[in-house]
Amino acid sequence: MAKHDFLNQLKSRLKRSLLPKQPSNNRGFTLLELLIVVGIAGGIIAGLMYIVVELLGTDQREASRSETQREMQMAMDYISTELREAVYVYTGESLQCAGLPTGCQPLSTYLPDSVGTNSIPIIAFWKQEPFPNDVPAGSDRARCFTANPPAGISCLAGSSYALVVYSLSKANSGIWSNNARITRYALTEFNSEGMLNQGYVNPGSFDNFAIWPFGKATAGSPTTNLQSAALASGRQVGRPGTTRSVTPAVLVDFVDGGVGGVRQAPSCPVPGITDPNVVDSYSLSPPGTLLNSTPGFAGVRGFFACVSRRTTTVNGVTTEVDTGLNQDVILYVRGNANGRPGVIGDVFLPSLETRVLSRGVRSKLPSSN
Repeated sequence: MAKHDFLNQLKSRLKRSLLPKQPSNNRGFTLLELLIVVGIAGGIIAGLMYIVVELLGTDQREASRSETQREMQMAMDYISTELREAVYVYTGESLQCAGLPTGCQPLSTYLPDSVGTNSIPIIAFWKQEPFPNDVPAGSDRARCFTANPPAGISCLAGSSYALVVYSLSKANSGIWSNNARITRYALTEFNSEGMLNQGYVNPGSFDNFAIWPFGKATAGSPTTNLQSAALASGRQVGRPGTTRSVTPAVLVDFVDGGVGGVRQAPSCPVPGITDPNVVDSYSLSPPGTLLNSTPGFAGVRGFFACVSRRTTTVNGVTTEVDTGLNQDVILYVRGNANGRPGVIGDVFLPSLETRVLSRGVRSKLPSSN
């Protein structure tokens, strides 16, 4: 019996050792399967990351576009607010040919060099400006409070006319974008230190808005450049900024300063004619001839204006009427987000337009009706 059991055990062991083993159902993934899974997962993750990055980039670009457009609108609002106070707005022809009709020069010729250096005036106007509140001892402003105030200064009124010039500038000190900028310059009677500004000629005293800075120093005298004349006020003769450095303030950056992209040719509206001899029209400012003659600005219309004017014809001679009417100004500005975060290359924005009617008038007579 014992011998029989021993033989059965030996037979069973030989059978297990000689017969092939059954494959195990618990084995893991092969290396190839793992590589395939990793590749698929990596592709999915990469695709999701690409979508996320594109969404973030799109959001950043749209934010840059919106910010640029918002700044353009703020600049337009600021300029419009000042224009409403204007008593005299220069037309495009006046910017190109200021002073006397014969031998005239651009208006920038009578302003600091910085106003016309790599820059072109777009809109210029006169408005009332209060005298500075600070009255430093020994200053020209302080003389208004003495027994001998400076001659030719409206000390009692406490204000005088200021010439405000908005320009399109490409001058870059390194802190601005590669686009253009809108700058603001104001020629006031007194500077911040209470001293009379060099080259200031008060058009209210000489009634020479249209031909400024030319006029008659005294009644009956010839018409000359009053910046070079010794006026009763005692201010320094010469062009503004000759002895004191003047830099226009930057109002807004990222203004379109190129000629690329699809742009509509600038044009001004043509009002109807109510009197055959009196014609209301608009002047493009700056005119194309001045724009094209200024280096770096040929064809650039990122910022321009249309200024209303009235002309009258008598005996075949046409002259411009510059008194007794409120001037209408249409402003156009276009931004370019190139250089903003997430923006590569030119991104032209829709042009903004606003219309302003100046509230100030000169020599306006009451209606007889």
